Amino acid sequence: MAQRQSIQRRFAEFYKLYAGDFQADIPIYLDFAAKHPGPVLEVGCGTGRVAAHLACAGHEVHGIDVSRDALEVAQQHLKPWDDRARVQDLDLRAQPLGERFHVAFVTLYFFNSLIDIEEQRLFLRNLRASMRGPGIVAVDFFCPLARQRPDESGKWRELERTVGERRVRLRDKREMLTPLLERRTQIFQIDHAEPSEVVTHRRYVPPSQAARLIEEAGFEKPRWFQGYDLASLGPVSDEDSPTQPFMILAGA
Repeated sequence: MAQRQSIQRRFAEFYKLYAGDFQADIPIYLDFAAKHPGPVLEVGCGTGRVAAHLACAGHEVHGIDVSRDALEVAQQHLKPWDDRARVQDLDLRAQPLGERFHVAFVTLYFFNSLIDIEEQRLFLRNLRASMRGPGIVAVDFFCPLARQRPDESGKWRELERTVGERRVRLRDKREMLTPLLERRTQIFQIDHAEPSEVVTHRRYVPPSQAARLIEEAGFEKPRWFQGYDLASLGPVSDEDSPTQPFMILAGA
């Protein structure tokens, strides 16, 4: 158990370096946060990437996650904005928050880590119970590599980046175990440390199914768009077949 926890902590530190400068989704969150009053709820805040941008822009943000290792990294990352950014270890599958928000973001594929449909339903019901109207929820969904670049599915990819004075390396393999379930194997390394391996699973949720689950939970009028491009925002239909990550927006 101690070794597993150590690997998860190292992975949280790796993730902050590796994905910390991803910003394609940030303008959308900043725009929606500016249009709704009060603090922002971020679900799946991880190591604090989105929360830092929101706090830097002057918003009060409450981030929740189920990874204590990621939250410890987030607390350090968010120290410059500790007057308006806070994080909490809370699982929305178990209970809603004690306060309610007008705007909530479920960021960077966190929802896809919920494998069972019933836990997805519990999560969304408790999310709705944590919100007040009028408001908005934005949920970010992943699109499997097998749909985006079929020729790379099941193959190892080698990635290396320099972040400041740190060097991070990643061997990454994604494969579909079923038409909806992806297994991702990541062998990661920071600087000259020994490589470590993390295996995770994500469930692909087609837009039409995601919209139905969101409506069942009490949200209203779900719409979707791909590739973080709001210009493509439109109604959801059973024929929609994304080839990029996509978001669903709905009213609270």
